[in-house]
Amino acid sequence: MKNNLFIKILVSVFIIYSLLGFFLIPYIAKDQIIKNLDNLLIYKSDLKKVSFNPYTLSIRVDDFSISKKDKKIIAFDEIEVDFSLLKSIHESHISFKTLNIVKPYVNIVQDEDGNINLASILRPQEKKTEEKIEKNSTEKTDIPAFKISKTQIIDANFVFTQIFDSKKTTTNINNFNYTFYDIGTFKNYLASHNLVTNINEDTKLYLDGGFRLTPFKMYGKVKLENLKSNEYIGYTKDLLNFQIGDPTLSLSFGYRVDTTKELEVYIDNANLSLKNLKLIKDNKELASLSSFKINDLNLDLAKQKISTNDISLNSLLANIVSNKNEQLNVDNLINIKESTTSKKNEKTKSEKPWIVDLKSFTINNSSFIYDDIKSRTNIKANDINVLLDSFKLLDQKIKIEKSTLGTKSFKLNDKVNKTDITAQNIELNLNNLVKNEKGLKLSSVYMTNPIASIILGEKVKKEKKETKKVKKLSTSKDSGIALDIGPVKINNAKLTFQDKNLKVPFKTNITKLNGSFSELNSKSSKPTKLKLEGKIDKYGYTRITGFVDHKNIKNLTDVNLIFKNIAIKNFTPYSGKFAGRELEKGKLNLNLQYNISKSNIDAKNSVIITDIELGKKIESPDAVSLPLELGIALLEDSDGVIDIDLPITGNLDDPQFSIAPIIWKVFTNLIIKAVSSPFSFLASLLGIDAEEIKSVEFIYGESILIDSEKETLDNIAKAFAKRPNLALKVEPSYDINKDKSALQALKLESLLTLDMKKIKDGDKYLLALENRYIQSKEEISLKKVKEEFTSEVKGKKYFDKDSYIAKIKEILKAKIEVTVAQLEALSLKRVDSIKAYLLKKHSIDNKRLFINDKIKVLDEKNAKYAEFDLAIDIKKK
Repeated sequence: MKNNLFIKILVSVFIIYSLLGFFLIPYIAKDQIIKNLDNLLIYKSDLKKVSFNPYTLSIRVDDFSISKKDKKIIAFDEIEVDFSLLKSIHESHISFKTLNIVKPYVNIVQDEDGNINLASILRPQEKKTEEKIEKNSTEKTDIPAFKISKTQIIDANFVFTQIFDSKKTTTNINNFNYTFYDIGTFKNYLASHNLVTNINEDTKLYLDGGFRLTPFKMYGKVKLENLKSNEYIGYTKDLLNFQIGDPTLSLSFGYRVDTTKELEVYIDNANLSLKNLKLIKDNKELASLSSFKINDLNLDLAKQKISTNDISLNSLLANIVSNKNEQLNVDNLINIKESTTSKKNEKTKSEKPWIVDLKSFTINNSSFIYDDIKSRTNIKANDINVLLDSFKLLDQKIKIEKSTLGTKSFKLNDKVNKTDITAQNIELNLNNLVKNEKGLKLSSVYMTNPIASIILGEKVKKEKKETKKVKKLSTSKDSGIALDIGPVKINNAKLTFQDKNLKVPFKTNITKLNGSFSELNSKSSKPTKLKLEGKIDKYGYTRITGFVDHKNIKNLTDVNLIFKNIAIKNFTPYSGKFAGRELEKGKLNLNLQYNISKSNIDAKNSVIITDIELGKKIESPDAVSLPLELGIALLEDSDGVIDIDLPITGNLDDPQFSIAPIIWKVFTNLIIKAVSSPFSFLASLLGIDAEEIKSVEFIYGESILIDSEKETLDNIAKAFAKRPNLALKVEPSYDINKDKSALQALKLESLLTLDMKKIKDGDKYLLALENRYIQSKEEISLKKVKEEFTSEVKGKKYFDKDSYIAKIKEILKAKIEVTVAQLEALSLKRVDSIKAYLLKKHSIDNKRLFINDKIKVLDEKNAKYAEFDLAIDIKKK
């Protein structure tokens, strides 16, 4: 009977325990849960069912929700907790077999004022209650040992909505499945976990790994696929003043977090891919990026070390605009509120330096556009490529083993100064770049096959306005940054220069330009050595060598510039502008030596021009009126070479000193001097006095070239041999009195000679003279003329026969007629004498002899000879 009673009691207890566990406890639990939630929350809560298994000690709650106006805020279909009693007793810890949360749902909404709906879900609490909570929160509690063998969040759905400018931005995390194994504090088990979820329609998130709660330790892998960044831009509209297009982001990385000793955070093998990013402001695209990738990034937070295999940017476009107020279109992209905290207190202790090790950084196929509306300047660079190999950063020290910077196309358009600069295939190869607190060091720079073009456009002339000159104080100081660069090498460069600011546009090409600059070291007093050589146009050559003080070229510069076999025709635009003539042909050779020491310049400019020919005239307001043909003929030697030395001295600090205008002034002065005093120029070639070749003298009344004047013509011939394009210009002349008198005397002598032949005896000359006098029927008889020259001394008579003859001759000579035609014929005979001598002895033909059509009439009372003035002209073609 006792056994039956025990069985009955046992059965009764079992039944009562079962009834209490299966029915009463769930009923009470559901009622108390709802009541407590209604007291705690301001929103309506609903719970469909609570189940409890008193034997397995598993609890299940079904269909729970918290709603606002029939819209669910928090809900789940099922929560099930399976408690392991026996295991808890056996292992002395709280043990749960499973914890399952099925289809949890959370709807978070942030309104335009920044208020979040979940923040206001609780009813206001009484102060006493708050004080109790605060006291309890300050009390230290130890976490009891527990373990949950398996925890699952199954098919969860989290929705976050932000309202901004009456527009909603929503993120929907769906199909959220998260599984944990062995989570808890018992025996410091390392729990494992796995997460798979969708974010909105296209994004997937994967996470797996493990963690431990005390001390906290966590590891795992994260993979994010196809994140549509544009779906989240609405969350930052109060912060960002731009749109980002429709970019996608993918990310994967491993991670480790350990707090056993100190906080240690590691990121392993991180890979990031961002595609199709655009920066749009005011419906205008400011920037775009086809792709941005980071491969194999590793981070050690404790050591502050980052290493990565590769960072690349592809098809980056930057479009920068500066308006008339000098404001950039990229200004104010982000609304940043200024901090009221003093910046002085931001950094209170020294920070540990970061270590960065980047194997490769690339920018590929990118473009840059800059448009300055105020200065009307536009810059475009296309197909930009940047490669950095082995980039390392430690504290303030940067080291890059190799780097390449290049662009396939560069254009600069300055509309104010009408200047265009273009370049192609610009590629800089830099080796061993080191930047530290001491300065910048770059072991070598290489530039291969660059192409550049400079075009100076036609400028509109403006009236010059008087401006007040303001003295500027020198503010230049040593920047303190040491530079050690070089050598710099250029290989096979091409340069085109075009000047359209001329009536005839100027254009020249420099190709095959090769050269180098030695080390540029700002801490060294050693000057930089430079050497460049290249081809100009089709057959020209140039070479530039020397030394330059890179700190200040005024302090020390010793440079030699050679330009050889340059086609001078290409310089027609400048000769047309400044000299008013085309250059038909010829070659130019320049040897320019510039020595600058302490701002004092001593320049030697050797200019050699061969076989120059001038072309047509060009109208130019800037042209200086110069007799260029004569100047060239005077300067050009027998080989067709003009060899000019133009030395220049001065001080570069003198604001009035400018090399180019001074060289042009020296050159024009040389031409003017040679043309204005050609005989002086020619005499200097022969080492004689200019007076010796300026004229030819004749005996009055005669045309025969006397020996003394042959020397003059011989010297002129010698000068003409040195200057084959010169011609002699002779001006015929006669003396109206002296040449006439001489011709009269010559005619009289001829008549007397004929008369003497008719006289047989006596003083034939005297008799012929007296007969002529008698025949002339002069008023004064011959007897009276004789008496005039007869004198008596001491009773003795004397007759001055010579004076008597001279007197008669003078009277008879005056009776002889000499016409102008005869005088002109005399002057022409003298010209013939000059021509004959030059032709027969020196082979100087008529192409180099010019005779003035007009005969000059002289009346030189003090002259002893008839003087023919000579002039220098240009040889006939």
